[in-house]
Amino acid sequence: MNRLFAAIAVSLSLVSLVLAQAGEINVVPKPRSIILGTGKFGLRKDTKIVVRDEKGKLSANLLNEHLFKKYGFKLKIVNKPEKVNAINFWPIALDKSGGYPDEIKREKYSLTVQSESIQIGGTYTGDFYAIQTLMQMLPAQFAKEAFLPAVTIVDSPRFSYRGMHLDVSRHFQPVEFVKKFIDQMAQYKFNNFHWHLTDDQGWRIEIKKYPKLTEVGSQRPETMLERNFAPYKGDGIPHGGFYTQEQIKEVVAYAKARYITVVPEIELPGHASAALAAHPELGKGCAVADYKFEVKKTWGIFKEVFCPTEETFKFLEDVLDETIKLFPDSPYIHIGGDEVLKDFWKESAFVQELKKRENLKDEHEVQSYFVQRIEKFVNSKGKKIIGWDEILEGGIAPTATIMSWRGMNGGIEAAKAKHDVIMTPNDFVYFDYGQGDPEFEPLNIGSYVPLQKVYSFDPVPPELTTDEGKYVIGGQANIWTEYLKTPQSIEYMAFPRMLALSEVLWSKKEDRNYQNFYERMLAALPRLDKQGVNFRIPEPIDVGGFLLNETEAYAFEVRPPLPGAKVYFTKDGSTPTENSPEAPQKISVFPVGDEVVTIKTIVVLPSGRKSSVYAATFMRGKMLEAMTVENPKEGVKFNLVVPDNESQNRSGETKTILLNQFAMLADLKKDLGVQYDGYFKIPADGVYQFQIESTWDTTLVIAGKKIIDESGTSANVKRNAILPLKAGLHPISLRYNHRGGDSTFRFRWGLKGQGLRQAYGSEFVH
Repeated sequence: MNRLFAAIAVSLSLVSLVLAQAGEINVVPKPRSIILGTGKFGLRKDTKIVVRDEKGKLSANLLNEHLFKKYGFKLKIVNKPEKVNAINFWPIALDKSGGYPDEIKREKYSLTVQSESIQIGGTYTGDFYAIQTLMQMLPAQFAKEAFLPAVTIVDSPRFSYRGMHLDVSRHFQPVEFVKKFIDQMAQYKFNNFHWHLTDDQGWRIEIKKYPKLTEVGSQRPETMLERNFAPYKGDGIPHGGFYTQEQIKEVVAYAKARYITVVPEIELPGHASAALAAHPELGKGCAVADYKFEVKKTWGIFKEVFCPTEETFKFLEDVLDETIKLFPDSPYIHIGGDEVLKDFWKESAFVQELKKRENLKDEHEVQSYFVQRIEKFVNSKGKKIIGWDEILEGGIAPTATIMSWRGMNGGIEAAKAKHDVIMTPNDFVYFDYGQGDPEFEPLNIGSYVPLQKVYSFDPVPPELTTDEGKYVIGGQANIWTEYLKTPQSIEYMAFPRMLALSEVLWSKKEDRNYQNFYERMLAALPRLDKQGVNFRIPEPIDVGGFLLNETEAYAFEVRPPLPGAKVYFTKDGSTPTENSPEAPQKISVFPVGDEVVTIKTIVVLPSGRKSSVYAATFMRGKMLEAMTVENPKEGVKFNLVVPDNESQNRSGETKTILLNQFAMLADLKKDLGVQYDGYFKIPADGVYQFQIESTWDTTLVIAGKKIIDESGTSANVKRNAILPLKAGLHPISLRYNHRGGDSTFRFRWGLKGQGLRQAYGSEFVH
């Protein structure tokens, strides 16, 4: 069998799984040093907690809180030594060697389990992390005793900044969920919660000096329904919400008790639509006359931007002053700075005069001027700014920390310039990206970041020297909520990928091993299930596309990912349910001729929760060879035909396949036909899925094979096809005939099972 693609998730044998859950230590993230001993400690209800000082008492109370939540009882706290049946909190002499940052020294701890007692040593923070480790080592159920294996653990993190981001602007989330999210962060030793509070779709923080920000800016009349951008279709459901200052103080205190710093983000100068809807005077100096600002109902990048007037800076300083007071423990204020469209600035007489007055050569330097003014104010309040990597454009603010999201390059540039960097590249740690086959996964923004891709992330890129690498203070995953409306949908995207990132940011790089992590992660999932976390249930089989030769059969094992889970399957293309056959230990596949066989499975946990559908597709054939094209040019050739007005017919070359490029030539609501011809760039050998979403008629021909040829309707229809292709250039022809009404034509592609991406034009040559 020539297996071209398999899912990143690793399938384990049942024996390996049992060992993982019954073994000695199943802790995520993996501690720095683990030395196994002999024997075990039995935790009982009459076990005592021994403390020496008030610090120890605080830690003991924290341990009791966890025990009560997990088992329903608390232990007695004493200050007299107990030789047996005791958990002792002793101060630890922190090692001053090794060059650790102060924050890492504060987070160091030791945990020693012996048959007679347990010793825990560290600072307040170290004790907290020791307790998180201890709670993971305890069994899920408690009878008369809960046994812990004898072990000595000495642990500290690799990075001082270990972050999770949550966007509450697109979809507001209740305080109760924010606290639950923080609890999970603490359980896996994250220490920074990046709270994205303002954006185009909603202003979520109460500012008492400007009540319109929440009266107007926190509300929108409806939200775009799924992906109905063009034509726009709304859901008709008003959406809104904001956090009062008292609620923010409550969340900040809650996080602080779990050794997590809350970093607020107030977006500027772009992503400002909600603020400008409330205070249009802050944009009027740059926007065209009578421009109507509104809280956005759809997603994307918008031209609404703060105008850099003195009135605007006074407003933002007032907002930031109130914000800073609400987050006293955060050394940072995140000011965004990303995706700033500068159209209004380019057309603004005020901005052009500002450029002359301040000797700014272009609008990028206007943005730098804007950010640096804000930085001076934030610095005057004893804080530093964090900005997305776009704030590098036009000149970096002197003390800014860069959060690099468009890959690693921005972070590399900043580190070389001796600025602190937090790596959060979208291709590794954007948890709103898909993690499975989009045909079966819940609606998400797209792309593909599976569990193993997250685990392979290293925040310090090889392009940096050892000294430059020290400016990378950590990493973070981002969860944007355009398509994530509920706490359950957020948890599905966050877990278990958050566990993979926790190990990336905490554990030694040289100790990381995906197979070992995967086993420990599986052991953690029943705990998450008991805590009511809606994690994505692991696949029971390898999924993706498989290519077989003419005579080959394929047999594969189906393995329940968790004890007690059941797997149900179908082979006829239908969606499996609990009424489908339970999957046998082995399934055999033998496609005949051009037949495509798809095995679909679902996993049902003992709690009754069901997984998404996981599918493996099998077909026969050979990969189609790529072609050699001399002197290829970017883009495609096109032919536009307008039956009712031949003068609008056009042929030529273009770098995009989007229909809106013809809006100036033809009425896109009337009859027209367009054909694109060129070569498609396939990045690697594989079984590829292609999808066309359109109204009316569409045809797709690749390498001479017509794989989609269907007549549509006036409603959007998605057509899918798969094809095995070798890396390189393959001839492609796309045709769309429109027959009136709203027009839609989108082309998506990707390795089978790995998510689909929108094709815009850069994927083509001719």
